[in-house]
Amino acid sequence: MPIAHVRVEDGEYAVLDALPAAVLVIHADGTILRANRRAAEILGRSPAQLEYLNVDTDLALDLLGACVAPRGVATDRLERPFTRPDGTQITLGCSCAPMGRDRYVVLFQDISRWHRLRDERDQLMRQAVVGEALPSILHELKNPLAAVTAAVEVLLEEVPPGSTREQLHAILTEVRRMKLGFEGVGAVGREVRAARSAAIDLACRDSFRILAVQMQAAGIHAHCDVPDLPLLPFDPSVIRALVFNLVTNAIHACRAGDTIALHARLAGSGRVFELSIVDTGSGMTREVYDRCTELFFTTKRNGSGIGLTLCHRAVVEADGDLAIETVPGVGTAVTIQLPTVGPARVAPRD
Repeated sequence: MPIAHVRVEDGEYAVLDALPAAVLVIHADGTILRANRRAAEILGRSPAQLEYLNVDTDLALDLLGACVAPRGVATDRLERPFTRPDGTQITLGCSCAPMGRDRYVVLFQDISRWHRLRDERDQLMRQAVVGEALPSILHELKNPLAAVTAAVEVLLEEVPPGSTREQLHAILTEVRRMKLGFEGVGAVGREVRAARSAAIDLACRDSFRILAVQMQAAGIHAHCDVPDLPLLPFDPSVIRALVFNLVTNAIHACRAGDTIALHARLAGSGRVFELSIVDTGSGMTREVYDRCTELFFTTKRNGSGIGLTLCHRAVVEADGDLAIETVPGVGTAVTIQLPTVGPARVAPRD
């Protein structure tokens, strides 16, 4: 029967609007005959806007083939990506069943949240497998890396100035950056606070100096403002890991001509250690800002989405605070505040 002769009576489908599930009634050629309120809400259009659109060509849902083959048999659950009119990407879970000779009913829901949870579960399982082996892998890598570093440093003392010496300096810089990267991966799961005090100012300057070589190669200006500080009760390897992760994020947000600055100081009459990484890069949109400390959330193609999350967790567990200020197109400032004095312990009662 031609679509022009298919009558869709409001009374015939009135019950659909009372259903909590999203429902489409479609003709065999893919034309939407009726959409209930929940379907319109999920698809980002009004019911009137959806009617007489083609479910495949206009909405790109690729459902018609699933509805009519095998004919007369309800399909298994399908998952379909969908872009709403506002550009939001969601995933729909759909089921199709015949409704008479030339019509089909499609029930669906937005399963984006469950889809994301499933992906995060899979990532957690992969991370758990890697996490089991990571300490031993890093240990095995650090030993030969230390040997290479020592050998290059000895050669630098013996080789006269010239191109060979410059190449050795370049090798040493890359080896030190690799070591810093290993610390960035392996240390930001440990506690920031340490039983023994250490030279945290040197840890900050060393980390930034190594990363400054990468910034210079990318045409990014580097500025380090870290004065001499007294010994502080923090693990220097964790502080280096914090600097590595946050400055690396800033490098990814910057282009040639931008600036990344590292600031460190004691505030609150010496009771708070404050570390800031400020860049003039791309900044974050509101959506990215709202989710930037969420586990596995990343805007990088090959990013893991765990660096900033672990930094935030390490700071909070040390009774500190990690604050982010960002303006799209202007830049981002990440400020960490760590108390230099641990929380007072209440003496147990007798």
